[in-house]
Amino acid sequence: MKHFMENDTFGLYTARVYYDWQQAKDEGRDVAHLKETCQAIQKRFYADDRAVTLGDYELACALEKQMREAPILKNYPYDEPSDYAGILEARPKHTKKVATVSDEEMKRRILGGWTGRIAGCLLGKPLEFWKYKDLKGMLTETNNYPVNRYVSTEDFTPEMIEKYHIVTGTPLNNQPWIDELEGYAPIDDDTNYTVLNMKVMEVFGYEFDPGDVLYAWLNWLPAGVCCTAERVAYKNAVEGFSAPDTARLGNPYREWVGAQIRAEIFGWVNPGNPEAAAEAAFRDACISHTRNGIYGEMFTAAMVAAAMHTTDIKEVIQAGLREIPENSRIAEAVRSVIADYESGMPLKEAMDKIHLLHNEDNIFEWCHIIPNEKIVVLSLLYSEGDFTRAIGNCVECAFDTDSNAAVVGAVMGTLYGVEKIESKWIAPLGGRLASTVLDEPMNEIADLTERTFKIAKREITPDTRLKRRYDYNESFDIE
Repeated sequence: MKHFMENDTFGLYTARVYYDWQQAKDEGRDVAHLKETCQAIQKRFYADDRAVTLGDYELACALEKQMREAPILKNYPYDEPSDYAGILEARPKHTKKVATVSDEEMKRRILGGWTGRIAGCLLGKPLEFWKYKDLKGMLTETNNYPVNRYVSTEDFTPEMIEKYHIVTGTPLNNQPWIDELEGYAPIDDDTNYTVLNMKVMEVFGYEFDPGDVLYAWLNWLPAGVCCTAERVAYKNAVEGFSAPDTARLGNPYREWVGAQIRAEIFGWVNPGNPEAAAEAAFRDACISHTRNGIYGEMFTAAMVAAAMHTTDIKEVIQAGLREIPENSRIAEAVRSVIADYESGMPLKEAMDKIHLLHNEDNIFEWCHIIPNEKIVVLSLLYSEGDFTRAIGNCVECAFDTDSNAAVVGAVMGTLYGVEKIESKWIAPLGGRLASTVLDEPMNEIADLTERTFKIAKREITPDTRLKRRYDYNESFDIE
């Protein structure tokens, strides 16, 4: 687990060149002839215990440039721009609607959203990396299938621990079981970015730009807590690149779930205004993701903005779809889940279908936005309005359990308010959330709610000193 998802390899592109080939292929690029070479380089990296030869590294970097610049095949059926103007043009034509939300309702739903996000994350956190079959087996043996409570170390017999290779005692990857908490919700990337983006808007104002987000990452967030696309973007920013290059260079994770986990705050501060929420989410997503990776964050932010004024799950999902390109892979994936649900497909069959179409043993697919977005939408639809059922659906379907359950928990908590979240999900949190964001080591959830509300009301005074941009040609005598 220590080196899972290559999070130890900040600069070793040889470790991920084949993933980049998979990503380029998904984008419809003409790269078929590069497959075997990319596979060979990546296999050698792992076969030699992460030994790196200069020749392999240079070749991998040359291949990355070829793949990034490869033309799109003429028969590619999707339209997937990564610039905001292009996204606006490619989304469905619709009339913008903005709902009015009272201050009291706004606070109630923001509190529900924060609480739901943290609870969903905690349920999925120790179950991350479990495979579908084993996860169902463990949950069934502990009388927790369908899921109706957090998983505790007390659930496990010695035989189960051996059978499923269960690790307890908050191991290196720090994914504690619920009875291992210390009276607060622990640090996690799925909640770190929610706190970080709240602080971005407090410091830089609601009209922050991608450069402000990169500043926040480099100055307020330890590099080691960033994963996959965020880690690559962080490295690119350290080397001096700006968005969108931070998202494109050497980044095979650019359509993974990382941007989506940063989305909800933009919905909470744009109550009833999905378009504004999606636009703010774009400004954040574009520093680390492209195409469907960006759309995942925009889709979720728009859903949460709609959830600030309605209790209709289908309406919320449609609000998300209206803000992303209509002819994209992610929109197609969401529509397919809706169609299966409306046809009467049973939940178990819908879950099995995801696993038939997407290979959880392939890390590229396991963390990609497409299968995980399907799980998010499936979980919402089949919940029938029940918070427990919704986050339970997420973890039962496996894949990226903590990210998915955090998103679904946030949407459900926003839809119905904290009063619809049973106390069994709330009590272990102790009302507090830890983070690694600078000067934000521990926050009361009630305080996070109040701070978010102030941003939603635009009752913040940005620190304009940090907004200065230098024109070096004017500041210095450069000939």
